[in-house]
Amino acid sequence: MYQLQTIEEQKASYLAYMKHQNAQLTALTEIDISIRDETVLLVCIERYDSNELLITLDSIKNQHTPFITIVFWCRGDDEKNLLSFLLQHCKFDFIITSDLSEDARLSECKNKASFIIYSGDKLDCYLTFSLSHYINSKSDLAYFDTDTLNDEHEREYPDFKPDWNPDLQLTAGYINSGLWVKTLADFTDVCGSLSAFNVVKYLAFCYLNNLPLTIQHIPLVMLSRPSNFVSFANAKAFLEPLYNKVAEIDNSNDLPTLSLRWHLDYKPLVSIIIPTCNAKELVRACIDSILNKSTYTNYEILLVDNNSDDSESLRYFNQLSEHPKITLLTYNKPFNYSAINNFAAKQAKGEVLALVNNDIEVITPDWLLNMVSHVMREDIGCVGAKLLYSDKRIQHAGVVMGYGGGAGHGHKYFPGDHHGYMNRLIATQNYSAVTAACLLIKQNDFWAVEGLNEESLAIAFNDVDLCLKVQQLGRRNLYCAEAVLYHHESVSRGYEDTPEKVQRFENELNYLKSTWQDTILSDPAYNPNLTLRRENFSIKPFE
Repeated sequence: MYQLQTIEEQKASYLAYMKHQNAQLTALTEIDISIRDETVLLVCIERYDSNELLITLDSIKNQHTPFITIVFWCRGDDEKNLLSFLLQHCKFDFIITSDLSEDARLSECKNKASFIIYSGDKLDCYLTFSLSHYINSKSDLAYFDTDTLNDEHEREYPDFKPDWNPDLQLTAGYINSGLWVKTLADFTDVCGSLSAFNVVKYLAFCYLNNLPLTIQHIPLVMLSRPSNFVSFANAKAFLEPLYNKVAEIDNSNDLPTLSLRWHLDYKPLVSIIIPTCNAKELVRACIDSILNKSTYTNYEILLVDNNSDDSESLRYFNQLSEHPKITLLTYNKPFNYSAINNFAAKQAKGEVLALVNNDIEVITPDWLLNMVSHVMREDIGCVGAKLLYSDKRIQHAGVVMGYGGGAGHGHKYFPGDHHGYMNRLIATQNYSAVTAACLLIKQNDFWAVEGLNEESLAIAFNDVDLCLKVQQLGRRNLYCAEAVLYHHESVSRGYEDTPEKVQRFENELNYLKSTWQDTILSDPAYNPNLTLRRENFSIKPFE
């Protein structure tokens, strides 16, 4: 059930984590005394505030091993006040610049690695050591987890981030400070003017321009951000010129995330596959909502009758077959979700396949348009939707590998309007897998991985297996937060409540575990510091 930690529980969990992290790093410093001499610390001062800057300076002074070069980047009219302040409070050498691109004093720095932060950020005392110890020599960019400084300057509310997640970066700016770059010049070439969103802009630029970068995530909390740092919601105007090349930003909501609809060169035909056995009223609600609400109209519906024996349902299905958009297919073999969908996909005319359960009901009219805009992107594989139970709680918003030892739904049972952990319920982003209760995939990708696994995964986990196979093609799977539908889950088939069903489920779970062990052990869309015992993104226990 939906269950969030209380504030007291959150604080206790995070305190236990920090004790664990500090003990781990303390032990490592006794073994590895190397330091990264060449790393430049770049402190961006978008708005000069002496109190904020003092927090940052104190954390620089308290580093286990010192930074060799420190650059303060400010606006021209702040240089005088900044110099006066630093001369009073700094005991280390520094460079002040208002022109990061052209300042000749920075010529040597630009060829070095740099760690980029903002004034008001507090560095963990082991940051410089962690840069030296953890960053891979093959990495071009790297980032750590972060937390927030409250008004009493206490650390709380950690953001335990996923590994590099391009779509979450585009829609939520989850990496907004604390970025390590292998070469400072690459950053300055893109971000020549000072802004609170330079890190966000740089990462978006790298992805949208297909730069072949290796981006490393280090799951340690090494940076504390002030509670009043500028919200990503204010980045719309700053990012719009960059985003408009590939997508349209929806400015109709006040969410702290960005809704992007990617440009379509054309509108492909979508083949919507809906398997059913009887369930007349469910099918009626499903198909009526698609026909009457969907703004995207270039689709066909393949209704697959699997051994229906109810006369009213059969009569209704025959009536539906007279609709110009609907084709009735018959599959007379025993129920096998994978086989039924593969059977229908072979007869689909669409460039895109939409696997849709018969207990799905459309809520947002643009659901299909938004999902198609993503699935047609070259680097995107499977696209899933936000699905709500009939009582408007979250049923699906992305699949997390490792839950229950196999896979589960992140944020399950959360209120439908909840923002989620790190705004992940309202932000379109990449997940390792999404549910096939409502899933879009290019037909070429579907057959490139030989469709759904009919032999080993007849009913459960076939969608997860499909997504992970597609991911091996070099695609990224995606949860589309703007596509919202009801999923009246298990209304039509019931639950796994007989010995035969339980045994079949166990067999399919064992197949998933043996086939995808590495992803189950370390899901790149999750974080190793978060629990796998519950689907609520709480911190895992640290003794």
